[in-house]
Amino acid sequence: MKTEPAVIVSVVTAFLTAGIGLALAFGLDISQEQQDAMLKMLAATVALIAALGPIIRQFVFSPKTTQTLVDTAQQAGATNSPAPPVVP
Repeated sequence: MKTEPAVIVSVVTAFLTAGIGLALAFGLDISQEQQDAMLKMLAATVALIAALGPIIRQFVFSPKTTQTLVDTAQQAGATNSPAPPVVP
């Protein structure tokens, strides 16, 4: 879970979409227009997440990559770390 936040967001969105579909199948008492609006909003959310995926991915660092950057900077004599801290 710590290594792929973009995937986690996508999975949660898909789960919510399926949950709404399940509730509708079991007789959730809302109008057809409300059903359509809810499903369209979720579809738009999935599309937005897919579009933002490459942008989100730029801000995700694996612990190994982060440690390599820190080690390289320390060997070069840098006093400030160029990478975000690693959360265990």
